[in-house]
Amino acid sequence: MRRVSSRLILTAIGLCICCILLIFAVSNYGHSTEEIDQKTAKCDCTPSEKIAVQPVPLAPIATATAITTTTTTTTTTQILKECNETQKSSPVQRAIIIYYPHHQSEYFFPEVRWLYRSWVEMLLSQPATWRTDFIIFTYNFSSEFRSLGCVNRIRQNKEETSLCRLFLYVPVQFRLPNVTDNNFQNAFNNAKAVMASYNDMNDAFIGVPLVNDTKTFDSNRSKSLYDNLRQYGYIDSINAIYEGYWTFKMYDFVLRTDIDVFIYRHFATYIPQNCSFITGGGGYGTDFNRRKLKRIAHDMGFAHLGISGMGSTWYGSPYDGYLVANQTLHGMLWLNQNEFAAPERESKLGTLMWPEWHYGVLLLYGQHLALNHLSATNQIRIIIGHNLLDQSTTDDTLPYVQQGIRLNLHCWHTNNRFSKFAFKLGQYNRTELELYRNDTTAKAFAMRMALESKYMTLEEMALYGRNKSLSS
Repeated sequence: MRRVSSRLILTAIGLCICCILLIFAVSNYGHSTEEIDQKTAKCDCTPSEKIAVQPVPLAPIATATAITTTTTTTTTTQILKECNETQKSSPVQRAIIIYYPHHQSEYFFPEVRWLYRSWVEMLLSQPATWRTDFIIFTYNFSSEFRSLGCVNRIRQNKEETSLCRLFLYVPVQFRLPNVTDNNFQNAFNNAKAVMASYNDMNDAFIGVPLVNDTKTFDSNRSKSLYDNLRQYGYIDSINAIYEGYWTFKMYDFVLRTDIDVFIYRHFATYIPQNCSFITGGGGYGTDFNRRKLKRIAHDMGFAHLGISGMGSTWYGSPYDGYLVANQTLHGMLWLNQNEFAAPERESKLGTLMWPEWHYGVLLLYGQHLALNHLSATNQIRIIIGHNLLDQSTTDDTLPYVQQGIRLNLHCWHTNNRFSKFAFKLGQYNRTELELYRNDTTAKAFAMRMALESKYMTLEEMALYGRNKSLSS
């Protein structure tokens, strides 16, 4: 019998080990690939309010840039909220929603006045079966809002007239332990005392957040917002939409907007078609930050469609607004903690990095991530309405207002008329009002609404609003 050498035995053992390792590697490579494919997109939407469908093409609306999701390929189930198209001939309920920082009233209340005035002007032109409420989230029910006729009451039915509705909301920066303890029970003591002094305000109190509603309040997120973003000036304009969703979910459409805007006459008869979600245009995008935001989306586990240039005004269904607000908050927290250094967060760099990468537009970056993710996973149909929303208050040409459908005018940082800075410095007066009274340009409309709101008393505006609402 031939003796088997030690070298031969070792060689055989080595070959067996290599085969085993090769089989293990191939098996696990296939398993890893499947896992990666399954995680290409993440969905945080509520199962009870969505249905699984196949990707569908999105029909564009005239005068807007339509974004479709048909080119997006993922191995996840495509999610799309069921579209129940609202007809213009039907009773339509809408809301214009703002957040008002009560602690900065000297600066912002003039803007509330002219926004209120333009809302009233718009009511006269809306169809008889339509209702458009003006909703304000703020921390105090001041005498000014009482004079404007605002109520702390949720819309009850489709027949109720258009009203100013004020819902008490606790700003992130004021969510100290003495406010948040006991589930915010003492958060609105001052506001409740003011309201109790009016004998006719005996409706059930409406305050936000509603801590027992897990869909709109997350105590951990609320604390994280306080810890990380309480100094960011625009956080409440988004968080109020998320936490306040239960107060406006009964509407067909909502317009989320900044305060320094005018509701333009075309808004009276315009609603989004094909269940689309419309944004204004935003000027934050450069090649550098578009690449950076795409990389960040990948790091977050977000899908990314490659769209950019979305503005901060939204017009769509309440649920779409809720989805966008939820994911925007997630994006803002991620960016704050992972993509900006302390000197940037503390504004020590000023605007040196603008427009490439600037902490001051954190909201737009967070929204960018949210809208790309929701569009790529087919949860919303987005349209960037360059000629619909956030139009300039300085244009003095007739073609500007005659071409397209302009829904609101937005004050930009300019000294040209109409300038919100010049207005607040008292540089416009009654002579301007007479000069522009019969002018039909956008600039003249803004000037007229602002000056009329300045010279009318709050009670006069409230009466004017009631008359307009009843006649619409």
